[in-house]
Amino acid sequence: MQFAETWGKKHPAIVKLWSDAWAEFVPFLAFDVEIRKVICSTNAIESVNARVRNPSGHAGTSRMRPR
Repeated sequence: MQFAETWGKKHPAIVKLWSDAWAEFVPFLAFDVEIRKVICSTNAIESVNARVRNPSGHAGTSRMRPR
């Protein structure tokens, strides 16, 4: 794998993440380029919305202490 050979020593965690996700990534490539752009855009928007809705990162918790 050329990616691992090129980047493995400098960024081993990234290479592991990439290789672990490869089975899920390959089917994504079967989609037309325009469809992939929409999927990526939608994922980015969902990510932003999730952060805006829950900036603390703790679902269902309150920053205020109970009385």
